Amino acid sequence: MPEAVQAESSLPKVVLVGDSIRLSYASKVEEALHGEAVVISPKANGGDSSNVLKRLEQWVIREQPDVVHFNCGIHDTKKFKSSGAFQVSAEQYEANLREIINQIRAKTNATVLFATTTPILDERAAKTRSERDYTLNGASVAQFNAIALKVMQELNVPVNDLNAALSEADQPVGTLIGADGVHLTPSGRDLAGRTVAEFIQEHLETSAEK
Repeated sequence: MPEAVQAESSLPKVVLVGDSIRLSYASKVEEALHGEAVVISPKANGGDSSNVLKRLEQWVIREQPDVVHFNCGIHDTKKFKSSGAFQVSAEQYEANLREIINQIRAKTNATVLFATTTPILDERAAKTRSERDYTLNGASVAQFNAIALKVMQELNVPVNDLNAALSEADQPVGTLIGADGVHLTPSGRDLAGRTVAEFIQEHLETSAEK
């Protein structure tokens, strides 16, 4: 076996799972953890928590990772204009999060990490989605993040507060979130990627001791 391949095979394996926010910072995490971990980030958008749960075997379990860093929330909080209902109800979101964590823990030895949903800038989000049948807003994100924080505390899952990392950054959040009010700008992706990489680094040692 070539030395480079052998060295890589001995590194801890990290799986990133989540929506388009995760997709946008994944390469930054991979760069930051080069030589420390093998980072796997599925090409597919994770979507809402129901979809993450549905695809868990494919995206996480079969990889048998050492660390799983996951997020879901933005898609869950899509509120349909016709019914006022969320894409995934608050109750179902909580149940999905619990089941995702339970399955990962039951079927792997991975350390599970969760990231909060990043900020939504209401005016920008509304303007760019005026023709769509749903809305996205910061109040819904705050509601679902609160649910997630409760679950993670109860299940003893470390939380990477990406929402706070962006909303309380040294530079204005409006420079980190793009024109559509949701997705990250290049500087936002840099900050999120750096934050995720550092959070994972903190838990790689804990994972190795398992």
